[in-house]
Amino acid sequence: MNRLKALTRRGDLRALSPFARTVVLVLAVLTPLVVAGVSVSAIQESDRGSASSPTVLPAAIVNDDQLVNVDQNGTQTPVLAGKLLVSQLTSSGSATGFDWTVTDAGTASDGLASGRFSAVVTIPGDFSKSYVSLSSSDPVQAQLQVQTNGAGSYVGELLASALSVNLQAALSSTVTEQFVQTTLGGFTSIQSSLQPAASGAGELAGYQSTLASGAGELATNLHKAADGAGELNTGAQAYAGIMQQIASATTDLPTYAGYLADGSSLVTSGIGLMRDAVTTKSQQVGTLASDQAAQAAQLREIAKGVSDPATAQKLDDLADDIDGTAAGAALISGGLVFDSLGGDVLEYGSGLVTGGAQEFADDLPLLSTGLQDAATGAAGIATGTAGLADGLGQLATGTDQLAGGASQISTGLTGLANGLDQAVAQIPTYTPDKAKSVATVVAQPVVTSTSDVSALPGAGAAISAVAVPVALWIGALVLYLVLMPFTRSALLSTASTLRVVVSALRWPLLLGAAQAALVAGVLLVVGVRPAHLVGSVVFAFVMAVSFVMLHQGLVALLGQGGRILSLALVVVQVVAAAVVIPAGLSAPAYTGLATVLPLSHAITGMQLLATGGSLLSVLQEALVLLVFALIGLVLALVAASRARSRDLVSGAVPAPAAPRDAERAATPPADGPRTPGTVVGPHGSRGLTTPPPAPSGA
Repeated sequence: MNRLKALTRRGDLRALSPFARTVVLVLAVLTPLVVAGVSVSAIQESDRGSASSPTVLPAAIVNDDQLVNVDQNGTQTPVLAGKLLVSQLTSSGSATGFDWTVTDAGTASDGLASGRFSAVVTIPGDFSKSYVSLSSSDPVQAQLQVQTNGAGSYVGELLASALSVNLQAALSSTVTEQFVQTTLGGFTSIQSSLQPAASGAGELAGYQSTLASGAGELATNLHKAADGAGELNTGAQAYAGIMQQIASATTDLPTYAGYLADGSSLVTSGIGLMRDAVTTKSQQVGTLASDQAAQAAQLREIAKGVSDPATAQKLDDLADDIDGTAAGAALISGGLVFDSLGGDVLEYGSGLVTGGAQEFADDLPLLSTGLQDAATGAAGIATGTAGLADGLGQLATGTDQLAGGASQISTGLTGLANGLDQAVAQIPTYTPDKAKSVATVVAQPVVTSTSDVSALPGAGAAISAVAVPVALWIGALVLYLVLMPFTRSALLSTASTLRVVVSALRWPLLLGAAQAALVAGVLLVVGVRPAHLVGSVVFAFVMAVSFVMLHQGLVALLGQGGRILSLALVVVQVVAAAVVIPAGLSAPAYTGLATVLPLSHAITGMQLLATGGSLLSVLQEALVLLVFALIGLVLALVAASRARSRDLVSGAVPAPAAPRDAERAATPPADGPRTPGTVVGPHGSRGLTTPPPAPSGA
């Protein structure tokens, strides 16, 4: 324990209390734990949170998409693909790696510039139009604009870019899936069109079967008609034979007809004789009639002379009767004469006719037999004709069925043609160029154009934005590992405390500026070119001044504890700056410290200078660093004032020198004998050599 106390009493630890020395030792032991713990816990805290929700980066969505109407079977359907995309991205089940915020373009741009958003996705106004064009004959790729900001975090920019590519792939996969669904729907529609055609083809096959049956029946009926025609032919042959027999039987009929003619001539002659007789008698009757007419006239004359009307009337009536009787008697007499003469002639003619009739009667049985046979043949013809008629009727029926089947076939063919026309109309045709264009759009329906509002010139610039501030911070720490904040002789002088502290900063500031110049020179040699080269050099000097003054205050006030604290804060400040580990992936407990840690502001300023960010923002970060420099100055002033107070108290009440102190005073220091110009700090003798202080009266 005494050996440990002896080690801790070296240098500036000598003035610390035992408790303070214990705290410093504990901090020294825990420094590796702090560095490693901060590095690991910065991500582990986020990982533990990801058990319930995935680790995400903050991002914004600007939806400028416009509504489009799509004609689907005559119905106008509104489509807002941009809104659907926003809903998909912001849904609780989305795993795109972003924490999305829907906002306007101005807010998104400001948030991207300030680091609030790691990326901004802009959905253009024609997104829906391009989105639905995939199902048209002229598809185009839908565009998405993704903006990142390398000024906030190079790693964050890389993650945002990678996630934007994944976003594009996910959206393309979704659109392609919908295209495949639409294509399959089109196939379903084509199948719906082909189904009636197939049904029509089936019906057509049925009609064809019916037609075949009708054709079979037609063939059968044609056979029957042929059989009937055969029977008709047989009957016709029989009829021809019978008619031949009739012809043979009627061969003698002309002779008999001659006889009949002769008889008829005689009858005519007899009739002539009768006519002559009748004529003679008629003349006689005419004479008699004339005489009776004369007599009747005389009676009428006599009647006229009779005074008695009744007698006169009777005479007239008698005269009329005489006239009638005379005429009738003449006629009767003439008729009898005619009949007598004509009867002889008619008797002779009748004999002739009777003879011919007898001959005709003798041949008549043959004619009757021939006619009977003709009747029989005619019956056979009738029977054959009936069979032919029946067969032809059945043939007509079969023909009707055939016609009906043909009509149904025609209807079925028309339906089949219409269905095939509809199917053909729904099957698109593409030229080779159009097919290549469609294939390109289907393979990558969504194209993401990624831009960086403040892109880093390269990985070297990204590393330098962190390495330069960390190097200058460690450089300031190293300076105060070999230098003391101020000298003991300066504290014992009559100069003001401010002058003592500022005078002690002269060499550290010069060395810090040299460090900044060397770092800037090395970066230029290795080819790192920040966007604002001059600004980066100036900002490096500002960082050197701030870090040197802050370390002066920490070491002056806390001694070795300040150095340990500075080393431990390196990792904390790098994590808090959200550069190596983006804000979305680091624990909130660290990112919340960024505003109160100087190294975080230094890294932010260098990041802005490397990416060509706003110089006004860089100036703000420089002013913050100068504020930390003033804080370091205040800490140094407090430490110097406390040291002077202790010296004054010890000088006012001098304590007797202990034997050990006397022995130590007689022993030369380990770093060699002190010269009059050696600078002695408040806690030891190591330090820069400075001229001896001037007398108080100087």
